[in-house]
Amino acid sequence: MNNARDAAYAALRAGAPRPVIAGDAVEAFGARFAAQNGSWARLGSPADIPAWLQARFAPPEGGPLAVVTSADDLLAALPWASAPRLRCAPAHTRAQASLAVTTAMAGVAETGALALHPRAGAPMALNFLPERLVVVVRAADIVATLDDFWTLVRARFGSRLPRGLCLAAGPSTSADVAMTFATGVHGPVELHALVV
Repeated sequence: MNNARDAAYAALRAGAPRPVIAGDAVEAFGARFAAQNGSWARLGSPADIPAWLQARFAPPEGGPLAVVTSADDLLAALPWASAPRLRCAPAHTRAQASLAVTTAMAGVAETGALALHPRAGAPMALNFLPERLVVVVRAADIVATLDDFWTLVRARFGSRLPRGLCLAAGPSTSADVAMTFATGVHGPVELHALVV
């Protein structure tokens, strides 16, 4: 039975058109992400993240900006003191903030999507409740196609997939109510990707 199933899947894979990502996968990801109303930036180093956040989001009158962060090693190691106008709190404290920062396990150039999943210190609600969400993804974790993404997922998790896996490709939108286009319907109004 498995041989017949495997043969059927192989035939489907062989006959399916394959998307071609020409050039740099990071640039292709960024272009697709921006086309879906997300914003993105490519930073030279993770250490640049706090200064970028402060310059982009801190209020012009100089007050502090409350930021909630997931408990990821990459974010914990950042020089937060270099951005004194940011007031960071980890997500597990349930602090209220209009800006959240988390990390993605991958980005997909074909769709311009970021792969988010719940884990210790990074509840799934962190990806949906704040008004603005900044997602950090390593350039090395941006893959060309969805097929490459699922290969990465299987390699990383094996048969123990996360209980939730979300592909976010820009702020949530809808035109379901009175045919009026609205942004931030079931998630952040702004979605920003930082590629490091």
